[in-house]
This record gives sequence, structure tokens and C-alpha cells, in this order.
Amino acid sequence: MCSAQDLDNVTIAGQITDQNGAVIPGATVTVTIASTRAGRTVVADGDGHYKIIQLEPGIYSVKASFAGFAAEEKTDLKTVAGQNVQLDFTLRPATVTAEAVIVSAAETPQIDTTRTIVGGTVATREIESLPVVSRSPLDLIFTLGGVSEEPLSTHDLAEDRTSSRGTPEEAGIFSLSGGTAYSNNITIDGLDNNDDRAARERFTPSIEAIDEVQIIRNQFAAEYGRASGGRVNLRTRGGSNKFHGRGYFFFRDES
Repeated sequence: MCSAQDLDNVTIAGQITDQNGAVIPGATVTVTIASTRAGRTVVADGDGHYKIIQLEPGIYSVKASFAGFAAEEKTDLKTVAGQNVQLDFTLRPATVTAEAVIVSAAETPQIDTTRTIVGGTVATREIESLPVVSRSPLDLIFTLGGVSEEPLSTHDLAEDRTSSRGTPEEAGIFSLSGGTAYSNNITIDGLDNNDDRAARERFTPSIEAIDEVQIIRNQFAAEYGRASGGRVNLRTRGGSNKFHGRGYFFFRDES
């Protein structure tokens, strides 16, 4: 399953330099995810570059350190599926009383300059805040630009089990960038979730199980192939070190 999720993992990379711009080879970089406090550590190469791949999306703190320099830590780094984050560090010489420098990465938006895709992401906060009557996470994609209801959709006929007609060829419910509904690729954690007979999803997970809804509205990157329309990926929630639960109810005022 890990290989299926590679397309939607996060990469954090950058360069370690001193205050004069000289590279610091051999510097240690540690990344820690906030939800479980699990961490990974790498060592910068001879040019001061480091790269940490295959990280799950989430909120991270990243710390760079080297002997003789004050450590620098960047916290509250929010990442989304498929993002490549460029995070450079400038270390200053340590003094007798020097302490680690802590900077909030949330103050500076992380812009991914390595990809040319067009799309959008519905993050955890929006999923928890937006009312969804159907309780289907796929309905959240209509809040993103370039998404519209398929005008020629026949999904109601596709679900009519008593009809003597065969399943219609085109039975999708949404269009990405004006494309046909049967041209979309729907995945869960990068795994195929397409019903080829009905041009829809095979399985719809509970919205409570979803941490992120991601759409890609073009196919310029080779790894997002299979469909000529767009890609919709549902990323499920991971575990954490805290016990928690949630519930919901519907209320309709009949007065």
C-alpha cells in the first residue's frame, strides 16, 4: 500500500547555510509530525542540501543543527498531499548562552514551485466546518474552482436496479474543467476507487474518516495519468497519540 501512496506523500527539502551564506555540510535535520511525534532525521550532503521524502501530510516541526552553531527550529509547517516544500535554514554561531531559534513556519505560506498542476484541496478544517447533508466527502469538491455538476449525468438511471436497460456508459456526477464525468480518476489514499461501469466511485467512505479532499484538474504530470479529465483523491485520517471521537445529528425545524 505504501507504493500506491507515493504520489500523495510530502517531500521537505532545502539547504543549510551560515549567516555569511557558506554551506554547512553534515548538518542534521530532524522532522517531527505533530499528531504522533514520530520523527525522521537526515544529514545534509556536501553542498548543504537535505531532502526528506515519503512523509504523510500533516503539521510538522523541522529542526536543523550542527556542532558550533545554534540550532534552528521551524514549527507549525502545514502540508497537504503531494506537496514539495522548500525549507532553507540559516544557522548562526553558538555562544555560551545560545539557545535554539524557534520560528513559526505558519507565518509564511509554503508555495510549491516544483509542480505545474492546477487543482485545489479541501483541508481538515473545511471538512469539519462545512455542512454536508449527504455525508459524502465527494460533495466537498463542488466548493473548489473548476468543478461543476455534470449536465448530462444519468446517475439516477445507473442506480435503477429495476430497469431493463443496461447501465449507461456515462453516469458520473461531476465535471472537472468542463471535461466529461466518465473521464475522472477517483482514488482513496492513491488506490483505485473507480466503478468503470458507472463512471463513479466504487466505495464512498464516511466523511468522518476523511482528512483531505484533493483534486487535480489537468493531466500535465505523467504520474496522474489514466484519465483525461481530472483526478480526485480522498486521503483518510491517520492515528494520533490522543483518544478522540466525534458524532453528528440532523435537525429540521418543522414549526
